[in-house]
Amino acid sequence: MAFTYALGSSDPDTLALSRVRLELGDQVEGNGVLPSGANLQDEEIGFYLTLNANDIAVTVAALAGVLSRQWAGAADVQVGPRRESLSQVSARWATIAGDQATADSLDGGSSFVTTLGRVDGYTPNGT
Repeated sequence: MAFTYALGSSDPDTLALSRVRLELGDQVEGNGVLPSGANLQDEEIGFYLTLNANDIAVTVAALAGVLSRQWAGAADVQVGPRRESLSQVSARWATIAGDQATADSLDGGSSFVTTLGRVDGYTPNGT
């Protein structure tokens, strides 16, 4: 399995994979986002990119959901006064997944906004 991070790449597949890593914070090999500290593998990211027609935002949302489920099994730890709430990491990834799923596409997606006019000529406040 491989790790690739090259935002300056001219290869569209490598660039898409790198953009997903950037959005997830998985840019440093050996210091990854999985509970074990490992990185997502290129093949795993590539699978979700293919599944989601190379849509970066949807892929990030899907992988954040995967990370939420992975972190759900992490236990909270307390040793003396020190406490680590690892289960909160799962909740954070779930929030990212939900936020990302509703955001515009990171590929420059646009919103469509229009103002509807009344055909009867009525305008509020007489203006």
